[in-house]
Amino acid sequence: MTTPTKDRLAAELRKVADIAGPQNAAIYRALADRAETGEFDDYSDTHMCGQTALYSELMQHGLNKFAGRVESGEFDASIEESEAWARSQTDPQVIAMIEAMGIGPDRSKDQ
Repeated sequence: MTTPTKDRLAAELRKVADIAGPQNAAIYRALADRAETGEFDDYSDTHMCGQTALYSELMQHGLNKFAGRVESGEFDASIEESEAWARSQTDPQVIAMIEAMGIGPDRSKDQ
């Protein structure tokens, strides 16, 4: 399995923090700590849209370059993470919605 998106995001935020000025480094590290918890994941319950929340915070602090990476989808959930989320759903309304949208999990490997 690939590295979880939350871990990739946290690692990239820390890598940028290492080369940023002191004030921005502190912001990047704080965001990395939050990212590590999964707060900014596509399927997190913390925000309506974790990626949008992260983008907004980055822009608020003038960290436009990293915000652009978020906006471009570099830290979107992987197919495996999307599949895991879809498989974890138990609410019949959510299941019906994802099936109607054609985004349900690939059940060809189910046993």
